[in-house]
Amino acid sequence: MRTEFEFYCPIRIVTGVGESQKLDKWVKSFHANLVLVIADAIVAKTDAFLDMINSMKEQGIAFEVFSDTIPEPPMELIDDLAARVREQAYDLVIAVGGGSPMDTAKAVCMLKHNEGRMKDYLFGGSKTPIHPSIPLICIPTTAGSGSEVSCASVIEDTEEHIKLSCTHPNLYAKVAILDPLMQKGMPAMVIAGTGMDAMTHAIESYTSKNSSVYTEMYARKAIEMIAKHLPVAVKEPENLDSRMMMAQASTLAAISMANGGLGAVHGISQSMGGVAHTPHGITNAILLPKVMKYNYKGDMDKFADIAGLLGVDTHAMTTEEAARAAGEYITRLNTELNIPDNITSLKVTRDMFPDIVKGTMGYRLLWMNPIEFTEELGYRILGESL
Repeated sequence: MRTEFEFYCPIRIVTGVGESQKLDKWVKSFHANLVLVIADAIVAKTDAFLDMINSMKEQGIAFEVFSDTIPEPPMELIDDLAARVREQAYDLVIAVGGGSPMDTAKAVCMLKHNEGRMKDYLFGGSKTPIHPSIPLICIPTTAGSGSEVSCASVIEDTEEHIKLSCTHPNLYAKVAILDPLMQKGMPAMVIAGTGMDAMTHAIESYTSKNSSVYTEMYARKAIEMIAKHLPVAVKEPENLDSRMMMAQASTLAAISMANGGLGAVHGISQSMGGVAHTPHGITNAILLPKVMKYNYKGDMDKFADIAGLLGVDTHAMTTEEAARAAGEYITRLNTELNIPDNITSLKVTRDMFPDIVKGTMGYRLLWMNPIEFTEELGYRILGESL
C-alpha cells in the first residue's frame, strides 16, 4: 500500500429508481442544444431505453440516437463516429449501455476537440488529449465495467490485434446515473459476467501495489456487496434492490480501480480479448481464481481478508489457508453463476498463447500485480485455464 498518492473522482454520481427519465435538468445544466445518445443495438430495443427516449421527447430535448456500437469497439468505428460528432453541433453526449458504449462515447467526446484519429491517443500513441471533451453523461445498463466513473476508453487496435486504452482526466464523464430500471431485462449470463468483472476490479485494485487507504476502503466494500448481491441479481433479475446494490458496488470498485490500478487478470484478459475476441467479463471471471492461485503469496494478509469479505469462515484457518480460500471461493461462485471454468469455452487455443502472453507483458498496469509477473507464469496460467 502506498502512503504517498493522489485520489481523484470528479464525477457527480446520481442513484435512484427512475433517474434516467429526468434528463432535462442535466441538459439544461450543460446548456445543451443538441444531444447525441450512444447505445448498442440490443439496449436500444429495451423497454427501459425506449421509456428514457420517450421521456426526452416529452421534455422537449433535441437529440439523435446512434445505436451501432459493438462489443470491444474497434478504432475505425470510433474514427467514423468522431467525424460525425465533429461535423454536427452536438454539445452533450449521453452513453447508455455497458462498457463498450461508454468507452465509445468517451473516445468520441475526446476527439470532438482533439485532432487526429483514435490510434494516435491509444497507449503508446503520439498524441495526448490536451483539449477538454464535450460533456458526457453515462447511464450504465450493467453492473460491471465501471466505465461510467473511469477516465479510460478501451479500444481495439485492429492493426496490432490488441485492445489498448486511452487514459486521461479529460475523458471523465460529468455525471453517472445509476438507475436499476435501466438494468432490467439483461440476460443472466450478462449479469453474471459483468458482476464478476466488478469483482475483479475490486480484488485487483485492493491487492495492487499501487493501492492506498482510500482505494482499499472502496474495494473492500465492493467485494462484500458483490458477494452478497450478485447471486441474487442473477437468480432474481427483477429484484431492484439487488440490482441497485450491484450498480453501486460496481461503481465503488471502479473508483478504486481508477485510482489504485489493476493487475495480471486484466493484463491477460485485455490481451486475450484482442487476440480471440473473448467477452471481457466472462474472461475475467475465468482467469480470476487462476491468477489468485499465485497472487495470494504477494500479500497473504489482504487475500485472507478478502476471504472473510466473501463470506468464508476463516476463524480456524491460518493466514495462508484463508488467503488460498479466497481464490477457491471465487471458483465456487463462478460455478454458482454458471460461468465456465476454462478458456476453451471461449474458443481460445494453445496456438494463441504467444500473442496473448506478448500482449500481457506489454500491459501498462502489470507492475501493480502483487507478485512479479513473468512470461513463464503467463504460459502456466493459460495452460491451467484450458
